[in-house]
Amino acid sequence: MTSERKHCGATSPATRAVVSSVNPGAHADAKLRRLTGPRARRKSISGAALRAISAIAKRFRADALAGSPISRKIIGRPQLAASTTGFGFMGTSVAPIQSERLSDGAHALLGLLRPAGESGESTRPLRPHEWDAALGIALRHGVAPLLHRALQDQGTLADAPAPVRLSLEQERRATALDNLGNFGQFRRVARALQDRNIPVIALKGLHLAELVYRDISLRPMSDLDILVPRSSLQEAVATLHGLDYGFEHDVSTAAGAMLDAKCNVGLAHRDTDTWLEVHWSLAEPPQRYAAVIEDIWRNAVPARLGDADARVLSPEFLLLHVCTHLACSHVFVFRLRALCDIAEILQAHPAIDWSLVVDHCRRHGWTRGVAAALRLAGDHLGAAVPADALAALGADALAPEMLAEAMQHLITFIDFPGELAYVVANVNLLAGKRGLAEKLAAMRDRIFVSRAELALSYGVPERSARLPLYYVLRLRDLLRRYAASAWALSVSDPRLAAASARHARLASWIRSG
Repeated sequence: MTSERKHCGATSPATRAVVSSVNPGAHADAKLRRLTGPRARRKSISGAALRAISAIAKRFRADALAGSPISRKIIGRPQLAASTTGFGFMGTSVAPIQSERLSDGAHALLGLLRPAGESGESTRPLRPHEWDAALGIALRHGVAPLLHRALQDQGTLADAPAPVRLSLEQERRATALDNLGNFGQFRRVARALQDRNIPVIALKGLHLAELVYRDISLRPMSDLDILVPRSSLQEAVATLHGLDYGFEHDVSTAAGAMLDAKCNVGLAHRDTDTWLEVHWSLAEPPQRYAAVIEDIWRNAVPARLGDADARVLSPEFLLLHVCTHLACSHVFVFRLRALCDIAEILQAHPAIDWSLVVDHCRRHGWTRGVAAALRLAGDHLGAAVPADALAALGADALAPEMLAEAMQHLITFIDFPGELAYVVANVNLLAGKRGLAEKLAAMRDRIFVSRAELALSYGVPERSARLPLYYVLRLRDLLRRYAASAWALSVSDPRLAAASARHARLASWIRSG
């Protein structure tokens, strides 16, 4: 690896500098020095150390979310006010998205996250309520560490109110500590699988934090994602069971029965609660990823992540994965962090082969989704997308009103409580079925899933005589979840009903491209 891409792993100097930026108290500092000092580079992180890291990170994140008057005031407050400010698209001839649907806080945050000199905004100082709103959105969308870096790079961190600075510093520090634990867990996973000759591709946050952002304090990850060959899934899950991932009993047989129905199996660590998703594909059947998995493996690149050897996606497939995950799989019910990932990928890999990107989009039906994701990243964050690539993807012909709706969806959907945001997609899917018979068939398939899926969902051995009783429990759980959502959609929450209608429009728009 060249000097420009110096290893910035779980114990890198850059990370140690970040996690030392705020004094957490003598006790926490002593733990932190033990976990990130020179000795830590010469040995693996123990289970006790991983638990200590998690505890410290939770403390700092709690302080960031609730420790200051400003953060207590803004966390969870929806940002629904109108604004008329727009942003230009740097370096292209594509007309900018009109963003009047976004709140003042969202505009403030997006302006701050853009590279210095490219904000497209006036340089007036933010008002206190704009700082409050921008901080709240940054925390909810997982981009507070990036906001901290942006203010540092622009030399304007001192302009932020003291409580805002403290919250940003604590969130960045908590992210570094969380990721120390995450990379420690990944090291154990990668080495155990490699000892069984099972190849591993590190996905999403693991890849992005280390090799794209090159600073593990900048990219939070809610879980660990790995890709293994379809033929090795059962052996991989059995191996991970030996590392305390999953239920007390081995679920590898049940996981193997899911190959044609799902794309991953989630396993919680029984001690640290780390959530690990083991993928064998990148989208559930019958979506369009299955045909490209062979190309992904063929083009995977060897990499060093923390102190573990693995493979990662090529820059082209990394960009495609992030864009399609945001637009095609989740229809923009996601976090602003995804757009930041796109901008960072393009900055870290300026020599991306755009002909390959465009070819795969056309072959697999991703053109509109990828074009929309790139447009949003370019218009709102100044992502360096070449004009000829945008033209080849048809980005200049995308409807401005749909792009504006997509950005509104991305920014505001996270403000809805609990699981409502994610339930809406399934409610809309059911509503889109034609005729009563088709709707009833969809409901039947949703309730009476395979024995393997039921066993994995409830932690019951697949051969247990009690397993059929869990269909009753599943029906109860689905009724609780969807009845409340259906009531909110139709009666109690006009905002959610409007968001659901917007989701349906966006899903149809993405599919039709």
